[in-house]
Amino acid sequence: MSPFTQYDVAVIGAGHNALVAAALLARAGRSVIVLEQGATVGGSVATEEFAPGFRAPLCFAGVELFHPKLIGDLELEKHGLRLLPDRGGTGMPLANGRWLGLGGPDNGLPAKDRAALAAFASFTARMARVLAPLQTGPLPALRAKGFGDMLEFLKLAVRLRGLGARDLGEMLRFLPMPVQDVLDERFENDALKAALAMPALTGAWLGPRSAGSAWGLLHHRPAWRNGLLAPPRFAAGGPGALTAALAASASAHGADIRTGTRVRAILVEDRAATAAGEGSARAIGVLLEDGREIPSRTVVSGADPRSTLLDLVGPRWLDPEVVRAVGNLRAHGSVAIVKLALDRKPRFEGAPEGDAHLAGRIRIGASLEYLERAFDCAKYGRVPERPVLEITLPSLADGSLAPAGRHVMHVWVQYTASDLRETSWESARESLGRTVIGLIGEHAPDFADSVLHTDVLTPLDIEQRFGLSGGCLYHADMTLDQLLYMRPLPGWYRYRTPIDNLYLCGPGTHPGGGVTGLPGRNAASRVQMPVAGTRPAARLMA
Repeated sequence: MSPFTQYDVAVIGAGHNALVAAALLARAGRSVIVLEQGATVGGSVATEEFAPGFRAPLCFAGVELFHPKLIGDLELEKHGLRLLPDRGGTGMPLANGRWLGLGGPDNGLPAKDRAALAAFASFTARMARVLAPLQTGPLPALRAKGFGDMLEFLKLAVRLRGLGARDLGEMLRFLPMPVQDVLDERFENDALKAALAMPALTGAWLGPRSAGSAWGLLHHRPAWRNGLLAPPRFAAGGPGALTAALAASASAHGADIRTGTRVRAILVEDRAATAAGEGSARAIGVLLEDGREIPSRTVVSGADPRSTLLDLVGPRWLDPEVVRAVGNLRAHGSVAIVKLALDRKPRFEGAPEGDAHLAGRIRIGASLEYLERAFDCAKYGRVPERPVLEITLPSLADGSLAPAGRHVMHVWVQYTASDLRETSWESARESLGRTVIGLIGEHAPDFADSVLHTDVLTPLDIEQRFGLSGGCLYHADMTLDQLLYMRPLPGWYRYRTPIDNLYLCGPGTHPGGGVTGLPGRNAASRVQMPVAGTRPAARLMA
């Protein structure tokens, strides 16, 4: 297997968060092995060929949320990452051939809404700056064990005080609100409100009227990515270039990355007869599908919490209360991905001349009522009739993704329920593709005639392909009771699990979903290596 008889850290999965954790731990001098069941690294953050000559993002199109400090610390540009310049803004086709363009100098909004938008952007930017340290590091420990823990709370208090009484009061009111209430208070234009709400609801099992949905405005527009309507940022070669660079960085620091290697179980031993610890059991390595064991002093899992604890560890090692809590963790798939190979660029009615409006994001769903009805459809397990669409054309920025003169379109389709009540995704897959093409065609004449090939990834496909419970790309719903100190469950906010030496590093941990790399970074900072040589011989407990 390797010159190591025992690794310091075994990392399960090679998604972007797991690779960040692996690279940082290897950089810190740990011996690290990464075990990925797929044929390539990246998980849902990858680029794949879906038709001859056409390559597209697998799930996530842009990498604009990835934290810039990680790019520098891990020398990702040295390892092949090249970020393309920002282009475009946010565009929304409207009824009767009209177009709403945001992010440019002239968006056609009335003066009142333009002023309100500037004020709201400034307010959310101030909140984002204050909250940024809560995202870019582990949350301060609730039980302060020393001056360092107390100092973290004092720093937070100083930052909050710096907002001033008015902003602080408004922030405390804002965070648990439905995003519809936040926007209705400030704006009149229905399409503007929908355009602002969509980022808050990205990947969520929440509608605009759901309590806590306003939180998503800050989560998806953090301080290091300035602006409510910031354009997407693409990597040359697609998002797979980011994860390839992360893997190269980890390997350069000595990490051993194995693809096509499935982990069957996490090896656990009882601590009752050994040294006292916080838990009654501890992780001591992993068991592979082929029966080989890889001992390690620590296991870091990039799998979702439910799969990690209930499938890889097994209920026998967990208290009944933990089994029940993990089993009740909510993880809804709400997104399907449609990739389209086009023989020409689409032409949207009412859009400005040139390609600038195609270079950013195009959103379909021009009112909060439209968004809520789309969520209602998913709540009742129906195939979406008029889903919310977020469209990008990454081949405009990166011609390597498609043959000359042709283009790739990536469509994030929301809301799509994991479980359908009256049919199955096997039967509904093709009809969803037709629905998406038809919706775009309502605003882009002759669009259907330009489609050469369609590829649909349903929530069921996401669940089966990536092993994600419920097809949830965020591993756990980002709802009020599963955020901050409750993510993924109360008491687990510092990446540790009830099994000693077992850590979680996926988006089911704080600060949550999206291509930020922060769950992996924060988890790596919390990994505490047990003292070598104190562990009895490993034994498998399935």
